[in-house]
Amino acid sequence: MCGRYVVEGVQELSERFQLTNLRFMFEPTFNAAPSELLPVIVEDESGARQARLMRWGLIPKWSKPGGKSIQPINARAETLREKPMFRPLLSRRRCIVPASGFYEWRREDGAKQPYFLTTNDRTLFGFAGLYDETADPDADGPDSAIQGSYAIITTGAHDAVAHIHDRMPVILRPENEAAWLSQDVTNPHEIEQLLQPIAADAMRTYPVSKAVNNVRNNRPDLVEPIEDVES
Repeated sequence: MCGRYVVEGVQELSERFQLTNLRFMFEPTFNAAPSELLPVIVEDESGARQARLMRWGLIPKWSKPGGKSIQPINARAETLREKPMFRPLLSRRRCIVPASGFYEWRREDGAKQPYFLTTNDRTLFGFAGLYDETADPDADGPDSAIQGSYAIITTGAHDAVAHIHDRMPVILRPENEAAWLSQDVTNPHEIEQLLQPIAADAMRTYPVSKAVNNVRNNRPDLVEPIEDVES
């Protein structure tokens, strides 16, 4: 699964994802957690890309306002077409979740050791995501009557990640990003083919401080490597 991630380089957000209009200010976050408002890239009906602040934890459109409902932060790539919550979103509600890395925990000597997982150059990349929108008059986003929410799609871990966890978020290959966002791409098989994560040799991982365990900690040194721990 993916339960914490990092968004650095926000000043490059517009250029990296070819945005036409960035309507909000966003500070880098080094410990993004579920329920937070975080940047998400979508394509509107005209084909233009937009960045929106959405809440991490998918709230389906059919949820009752104020009611209790499951708000998944992840969606398994293998079962997207089977799950009633995700199936209707797969053709028209795909998004890219900008990130520069994520955290995962490995059990070592009875304790959980956090690791930071990123690309070799640690620049912005995009998780594959699904989103929905619900009425929310108290929303903090730019469209105050509508609040978007999202889940990050996960898949089986490849060799760069498998020694830490058996699942990983789908980091979209750059050449697949346009098709992933496009509302013209609706064929389920074609969509599934886009969920091939970047190659294992394009990623690096290393242990980091357990300070990241506390969601209140949000500072640059959280992603700094610590002295290598024993495997």
